[in-house]
Amino acid sequence: MRARCLLVIAAVVALTLGTAQAALADNNATGSVGAVQTGPVGVTPTAGTSQAGATAAASVPVAVGGSGNNTATNSVGAVQAGGGNTSNGSTGSAQVSSVSASPSASGGASGSNASAGVPVTVGGGGTNTASSSTGGVQIGGGNSATGSSGVLQSGSPQASPAAGASIVGEAVSASAPVGGTGSGNSAADSVGAAQVGGSNTVTRSFLEAQSGAATAGTTAGAGDTTTSAPVTVGGGGANSATDSIGAGQVGGGNTATGSVGTVQSGPVGGTPSLASGPTAMPTATAASTPATSASTPASATGAPLPGTRTSEGAPRPNRNTFGATKTPTSGPQTLGQLPFTGLGLLLIVLLGLILVATGLTTRTRTRLSV
Repeated sequence: MRARCLLVIAAVVALTLGTAQAALADNNATGSVGAVQTGPVGVTPTAGTSQAGATAAASVPVAVGGSGNNTATNSVGAVQAGGGNTSNGSTGSAQVSSVSASPSASGGASGSNASAGVPVTVGGGGTNTASSSTGGVQIGGGNSATGSSGVLQSGSPQASPAAGASIVGEAVSASAPVGGTGSGNSAADSVGAAQVGGSNTVTRSFLEAQSGAATAGTTAGAGDTTTSAPVTVGGGGANSATDSIGAGQVGGGNTATGSVGTVQSGPVGGTPSLASGPTAMPTATAASTPATSASTPASATGAPLPGTRTSEGAPRPNRNTFGATKTPTSGPQTLGQLPFTGLGLLLIVLLGLILVATGLTTRTRTRLSV
């Protein structure tokens, strides 16, 4: 009976060890020298204290994700962390899957509190591949390097630092999110290439720097007043550099072929804004405010200044001079008429000329008769 129990225990232990060994078989290094491989990692160190009504806490969670196996074949000095990394025939390659960290801290005392956080992520998924490359660094996933030297590839980075505080019932806050867009970097037969974000391709080039579309937006608020200044560079598309030397491309949608010392950038846009709750005046209200008479001094709000007399309902004084002809504004204007008569000036002038001619003729005849 005792022998049967020992046999059953031995069988269970053997089955357990066999299953655990199969589950740990996620890393594979074949024909490699100095290979370091680890699967996904996650840590969350925290600290906190409370004393005499004051509290403080801090947390620094860090995670290295990724899925799939890490494979290093015929490589020298390969470092792989996370999952889904492949290195074949490479020297001095470092591959890390998507990385995220969210350090935060908070504290409070006597009804006031403050907090701050800096969440950061690099890459969202995909695999890193380095084949026949030397000195390649790949972070975030979705990176591919073939036959290249000194290549740095990073997935889309995202950071959203923020801080806030509440003091004596008033709240203030500030944030500055920064990030890049796109996925997938490719470097083939190149030397000294740096690719950040995604959708970057470099082929047979030397000293290339490529970045996908980038965004940055600073926001701050205090009470009912907020201000923001978002900035964007590029809107999408891919960056491509072929047979070039010293090319810099930012924003996406840039192409350089057979070029030397080329700098290309996508469109840049910014929309800063400022808003205040209690002091802001709606546009409709401002447009419907009646205009103040030019003869009545008024303040900036449209109300009469102190010490100014105003009368309502009183008849308006007649500003027309006695005897002056008032020209109607509607209808055709009539020129050359005598006041209060309506007679034309041309008729009066002709009549005067006739009378003058008659008088001269009479005077001449009188002299001849004498």
